Amino acid sequence: MHFPASQQNRKLLCSLSEGLIRRIWLVAIVGGLVVMWCVLDSWNHDMSSQLFHMSEVKGLKADNSSGLFRRVLEPFKYTLTLAFLQFAFMGIVYCSIFAGKALSAGESAGESLAHLRPTLTDGRWPALVGTHIGGSLLLQSLMMPTHVMSLGLFAASRAVEIPIAAGVRAMVFGACVRGPSFRTTMLMFAAAWLLFFSYAQIAECLCVWSGFGVAISGVALYFVYALLLTIPATNLVLQESVLVKLQVNPILMQGIQNLCAAILFIPLLGVAHLLGYEDVRHAFAMIMGHREVYMTVLWLCVQCAAISAVTVGLILTTGSFWTVAARSLRVIFWWFRQLLHFYLTSTTLLSVARPHASLWSFVMVWGLVLAFTAVATDYREVEEVPEEKSSSTPSESTSIANGSIAGKYV
Repeated sequence: MHFPASQQNRKLLCSLSEGLIRRIWLVAIVGGLVVMWCVLDSWNHDMSSQLFHMSEVKGLKADNSSGLFRRVLEPFKYTLTLAFLQFAFMGIVYCSIFAGKALSAGESAGESLAHLRPTLTDGRWPALVGTHIGGSLLLQSLMMPTHVMSLGLFAASRAVEIPIAAGVRAMVFGACVRGPSFRTTMLMFAAAWLLFFSYAQIAECLCVWSGFGVAISGVALYFVYALLLTIPATNLVLQESVLVKLQVNPILMQGIQNLCAAILFIPLLGVAHLLGYEDVRHAFAMIMGHREVYMTVLWLCVQCAAISAVTVGLILTTGSFWTVAARSLRVIFWWFRQLLHFYLTSTTLLSVARPHASLWSFVMVWGLVLAFTAVATDYREVEEVPEEKSSSTPSESTSIANGSIAGKYV
């Protein structure tokens, strides 16, 4: 006796346990968010580089050797102004979305913000805003080294944010919250190091930095670089803490975080203008006077808002630790994009045309396997918790690894 295909599919779905279906959906959602973050991060990196390579013609200058006139170009170098515009744009957008959502629900502004007032005296808010300013991807471009750093040290420095996130998360949430084990943290650190080192070998670049600001060296370089490695991870942990401990709406949290950052940035812009570090007046004139610059800045603001939304989505789904860990997968996206271009424009194999890159691609695959091993070991540890001591709500069973925000610590 044969059943219709639809009935057979229904029986197959019914045979799957409810927990397994939830895990499949969770993996699909997390995978989609990670891919979206990698795509947006890549677009943001490319567009930022393009913006800082744009130049404005300031006039003509006579060349004494040839007697001809040549154009005097001034590149776009207004990083502080661009950071302020991004903070202000994201703050206005997220606050507008929250206000529109409240109005559609028939609530007044006072009613929507009533639950927020008791949390304003909490020390997490100033720490969240401060780390948001310091951890901005744009502000990281204000610093670049004067000397080349070894590829192994670079890979280790990029991967060290994973154990930093685990340590900060343990301090912020305390011992009552189950976090990633030491084994899981070290496995993920090793996987991230292997991924970054493999990609650096594939790119065959001696200097793996990109910056548009001040070149520093010595003690100042290591101090600033240490801050840039710890502050972004700390900011993600604080976002999780505000969402979980203070029960703040994610959209409202992003709005307040960016509006406060923009307000605090105003005196910083004034000081930078008075000291002659950055001509803020000319920066706005250049942005508004050139359509190419204006549209590039606008799209950068839109991309930053989208990256923030996807990041919050990852925090809500997996927690801050795995959100930090997932950022190391960006190198896989970068290399996949190059591979796609290679095979679309070439008729040979990578192992024949670029054997060195082919070798390190194989190593990168093992780094990815190591990352999945870290996730699997942490997942098994969660599964080992007895049923009567595990989560009591259905939403908590969807958390993976070190535990998502889905009701586990509320």
